[in-house]
Amino acid sequence: MKEKNKIYRLMELEYSGSQSKEQQEELDCWRKESTEHETEYQEVRKVYSYSQRLQAMKKIDTSKDLALLKSRMGKTSAIRKLYSGFQRVAAVLVVPLLLASIWIFMGQPKFNQEIIKSTETAFGVRSQIQLSDGTKVWLNSGSQLFYPEEFSGKKREVKLVGEAYFQVQSDKSHPFYVEVGNYAVKATGTSFNISNYPDDLEMTTFLESGKVDLIAIEGGKEMSYGKLSQGQKIVADKSGDKVTFYTEANSKKHLGWIDGKLLFHKDSIGDVARRLGHWFNAEIIIDDESLNDYFFTATFTNESLEEALRLLKFSSPIEYQIINNKQLDDSSFAKRKVIIRKGRK
Repeated sequence: MKEKNKIYRLMELEYSGSQSKEQQEELDCWRKESTEHETEYQEVRKVYSYSQRLQAMKKIDTSKDLALLKSRMGKTSAIRKLYSGFQRVAAVLVVPLLLASIWIFMGQPKFNQEIIKSTETAFGVRSQIQLSDGTKVWLNSGSQLFYPEEFSGKKREVKLVGEAYFQVQSDKSHPFYVEVGNYAVKATGTSFNISNYPDDLEMTTFLESGKVDLIAIEGGKEMSYGKLSQGQKIVADKSGDKVTFYTEANSKKHLGWIDGKLLFHKDSIGDVARRLGHWFNAEIIIDDESLNDYFFTATFTNESLEEALRLLKFSSPIEYQIINNKQLDDSSFAKRKVIIRKGRK
């Protein structure tokens, strides 16, 4: 039982993007041990998917919507048919949604037992929300933010998976914490960007204005890695304690996505592949290590993945192959896969 609980904990860390390299390897090994393990892993992932649907359903006022539909249609028989159909759908969903409710209760962050909400953006979509304290948050493609319905206590705490830009409402007596795996970014009133996608090996924080502190919490005590000043960024290794400070950073590169722009400035092919993958929900594989010698500067706005790859091909000796995605058992689609290799002379 202890072993199974440990595996479930590893799955939870993977889903939230908080896993270390060693934890990911341990989970991958467990999945490869048997087909039963892989089946169980996929079922748990479905529960996570159901949990997101449940969160969305909680926001729907079905009685109000049915009344509006009735007034527009003026046909009670149609309403009865619709309601009957809804009951049948509800009967099918009740079991998985009940499992999802249990998973939400046990697995999601509680932040001192406050009522926790979550906002998620699909790939290719950006969104903006305002928290109860007035803090504004922009979420990038494929990102998720967990936050309390109302902040209470001495801290304002949220949890980020993916990328977000924060404009924190000033309140020095109640510091603002963004949990990102093994680290947390601490602020009082400032604006900054955090990139923390699950498949990234590093977490990056760029400070636009004010000051922030990168910390780790050990034994209930905060351990500071250092403070950032305006225009600086910090890159933290997820698998260890390696933290690198950069005194000068390109603000347009880190904040351009807010305005729908994907900017590269003297970036390696690996960085380009990683960020294009997040932007277009694709797995991009570099199949030739010699391409690491090439660096790219470009700006993309409304281009498709195919158009972006075509433009990169014009400026460098690369070839690419796009493998179309397939529909999965839960009706969602797997990521498209792109293989990039060095072009022929």
